[in-house]
Amino acid sequence: MTPNELLLWLSARKEGSWPQFRGAVETLDIGNTDDEEEKDTSLPIHQRVRFNLERLGHVEFDAAECEDGWRVVPPTLALCHHDGGVTGVLCGARTPKLLARIEQAASELSFEQTSHVDCPDIIRMQAPEANPLIELARQVGILGQLDTPTALLSHLPSINSLQNWRREPLPQAGKDWDVKQFIIERKAMKWQTVTLQAANAPGAQGLFRFTRFQIPQYFLREGSETIRVPGPIGKYRILSQHRRRALRYDRRTRCLTVPAILRPPLLTERALILCSGYPPALSMSYKRPTLTYRDIPEEVAGITAEVLRQNLR
Repeated sequence: MTPNELLLWLSARKEGSWPQFRGAVETLDIGNTDDEEEKDTSLPIHQRVRFNLERLGHVEFDAAECEDGWRVVPPTLALCHHDGGVTGVLCGARTPKLLARIEQAASELSFEQTSHVDCPDIIRMQAPEANPLIELARQVGILGQLDTPTALLSHLPSINSLQNWRREPLPQAGKDWDVKQFIIERKAMKWQTVTLQAANAPGAQGLFRFTRFQIPQYFLREGSETIRVPGPIGKYRILSQHRRRALRYDRRTRCLTVPAILRPPLLTERALILCSGYPPALSMSYKRPTLTYRDIPEEVAGITAEVLRQNLR
């Protein structure tokens, strides 16, 4: 079964539990391609597929009303303005009949359906302005979202805002924990192995990753507080404190590049991906893996930098 067929299966069920999703993915012939995550973390296939579906705006996991489960996003045409016009990216639930209606309605527009590794096909439409795409969405009975990347980013809090994250102590015991601390050096950033005792020591500060049974948990220790946060939030918080710049934006090519170890937080990355519909390209720069997001308008790059408390360079 292909990623396209997996999305059709999820769309037919609409929602379900995490065990159902994991069981379905592990019985599918998705393929075991190289992981784009950090080099010291090997994600199992169900996690890789989950993250791809989330990043592309197809499926939500652990959202309100589906805690410990998943639900498919309603079919939506996510629009992004570019200098040469407007691009619409199809997100969410799919059925063969819906895809046929969309392709027929887009006969007078620029229509693309492109396969991509470990993802459902990327379906894009382009027009000189937004109105034809909004009318297409209305005609086929799906949602049309104007300026999706900027709308999404404008509702995200800064990574310096931690009040919504749970205060939770570090694991205190257990021989199965793999414990690492995020270290920023002059020329590199990496995860460094530490002991469970060192992470729990009084005065220990920084971002720690506790992994057991291939499931990582991230804890940020600041002053007297220990806060459980998503890994990318913790990393960019540490970068901000060290005044370390990581984003690089090329205004000529409209590409935004980050070190692969600094993949942006989920919703920030979704906004970047929905500018083009394509996941980031993984490449090597100065012997370090980097992620490059394409077709990023300068306004989107600027808001992304504000959310992540970064200066563009």
